[in-house]
Amino acid sequence: MGGFNKMKPLPLILKKNGFTYTQVLRNDKVCIYRQEVAENLNYFEVFTVQIKPQALFKGKLIPEREVFPGDEDFGKTWSCRTFDEAEVRFKKLVEKQSQKNTGTID
Repeated sequence: MGGFNKMKPLPLILKKNGFTYTQVLRNDKVCIYRQEVAENLNYFEVFTVQIKPQALFKGKLIPEREVFPGDEDFGKTWSCRTFDEAEVRFKKLVEKQSQKNTGTID
């Protein structure tokens, strides 16, 4: 069972609430997913990656894993109409994470 030490990453493509989401940009802590709303209509979800710890569920060991934001995470994610807008938000979040890691947040 040594495989449980490896964290399960977010999938590149996932379906949620009737939409398909495709990862289009990512670093260690921040992601952009394209949300396919309708033909030729996309939004871009920008968020900081959250990690759920390893857990026991109905007698089965669930490994530590990255999770896609849920509806309860409203306000912690950003929905952008264009990739350019999402990329600006992505860069701000990356900078914020960098400052957090170096202890230089105002």
